[in-house]
Amino acid sequence: MASGLVAVLALFLLGDAAVRGSWDVVLRSVGPLGALVWVLWVLTFRPHIRIDADTVTVVNPLRRTEVPWGAVEDVRMRFQIVLDLVGGRRLTCWGGPSLPRPKPARRGEPRVLRQPDEFVVLRDRWSERREGSPDGPVTRGWDVPALASGVVVVVLCVVAVIV
Repeated sequence: MASGLVAVLALFLLGDAAVRGSWDVVLRSVGPLGALVWVLWVLTFRPHIRIDADTVTVVNPLRRTEVPWGAVEDVRMRFQIVLDLVGGRRLTCWGGPSLPRPKPARRGEPRVLRQPDEFVVLRDRWSERREGSPDGPVTRGWDVPALASGVVVVVLCVVAVIV
C-alpha cells in the first residue's frame, strides 16, 4: 500500500512539473523517481507464485524458478512459503503469503495459528499432483520483464545526469 502511494506521489510530482513547463526538472527527476518506483515494484509487487497443472512458478526479485511438481519434496510454511526440492535445495517464495499474527488467546484457551488460504491451496495442489507428475529439471533464470524495465530506468538515470 505504501509503495503504491510512493508511485502515485512520484507520478503526481512529475506531472506537476510538466504542467508548469519545467522540463528541466522533469528530465532531472524522472530517472531517480523511476529508480525508486522500480525498486519498490521489484521488491513488493513483482514477486508471486503461479500454480499450473505440471509446475509451480516462483518469481522472486530478479529471479524466476519453474519447479515441476515431481521435484517438490515438501511444501511448508516458515515466515513465508518454502519449497523443499528433491535435491536438498530450498526455495523461499517472496511472493507468497506470510504467517499472520496469532490472535491473543482467552484465558485457558490455547493459541491457534491459522495457515493462510494461499498456502493451503498450494499444499493441496502439491499433494494432488506429486504422485503423477514427472520429475523434471528445475529451471532457474532471470526475470526478464523486471530486468528490461531496470535497463530503461538506468537509461533514464543517465539522461538525468547528462541534463
